[in-house]
Amino acid sequence: MGIEKISEAVLSEAEKEAKNIVETAKKNARLLVEKRKREIDEEIERLYKARTSSISEDFNRKLIQYRGMAGKQILEKRNKLVDAIFEKAKDRVLNLPADRYKSLMASILEKIAGDSTGRVCVHRDDMAIFREIVSQINEKRTEGNKISLDESSTLTERGGFVFVADNYEVDQTLDMLFKDIKKDMLPSMAKELFSHQDIK
Repeated sequence: MGIEKISEAVLSEAEKEAKNIVETAKKNARLLVEKRKREIDEEIERLYKARTSSISEDFNRKLIQYRGMAGKQILEKRNKLVDAIFEKAKDRVLNLPADRYKSLMASILEKIAGDSTGRVCVHRDDMAIFREIVSQINEKRTEGNKISLDESSTLTERGGFVFVADNYEVDQTLDMLFKDIKKDMLPSMAKELFSHQDIK
């Protein structure tokens, strides 16, 4: 075998080896690229899920805050509206004709006083009407079982009275009467006035 044949055999073998090395390198590179692509896809998916979850949590947090603020605003509006309704009702009672106001106060006082003796405290502007009421009630009572009008202790606001007996005191001012009525009626009023404005 001549030198040329040996050179050709070596070159041929070298070419085959180089070709194998290139093919292996290409295959390894392709596998590496595919692996890296999978890792990148997984990382993107993880980041997407994390970001989506964060956005969802942020949205839910803001929605809860919004509902809280909206609910608070509705509650404030409801309370203002209900207060205005009761304020108007109180004004109407205060502006009743004198005989109707007297009749209303007389029936409340008779019920509250019952058979007890005691003093009736009123606003100075109601003094004349309550003198008549107390006088009418006392006509039906015995001498030792009368009630009196306290002309020295007057209420700061007109409307209703405070009945002071020996062992108890009953506030029947219009403010207190309407406060009790409001407490009883508020759930049904709120339902009627605001049932269509719930925040979903």
